Amino acid sequence: MASCSKKNDVIELVQEQTTSSSFFRDANLAIASMVASNASGKVQINFTTVYEKNITKIEVMAGDSPNYLCSIYQSVPTGNSTQSKSYTVIDSAPKAQTMYYMIRYSLANGDWGYTNVLKFQRGN
Repeated sequence: MASCSKKNDVIELVQEQTTSSSFFRDANLAIASMVASNASGKVQINFTTVYEKNITKIEVMAGDSPNYLCSIYQSVPTGNSTQSKSYTVIDSAPKAQTMYYMIRYSLANGDWGYTNVLKFQRGN
């Protein structure tokens, strides 16, 4: 069963990731970059974490609306990390030409955190 998140509050959209600044940073997670690209009718999402602290699960969420996203990938980190980690995720069934992606993560204390939402326009 897919895990989904509905957010009614204002969500910060990122049109395209630039390499000159961080995509997201808080006390528990820093993401240097998050980039989506076309991959033969699928969407490939690449992201790199700078550090991961007290995180028990990392999920990539996807949807055709920035306010309703469902999990398409889960990773369980093996502990805290101060080394860069690269992730590659394939959205094998994108639902629309314009897709939205974000990372949701759970902490050891049971709290959740959310990154900015990446907007991606699929090619023809």
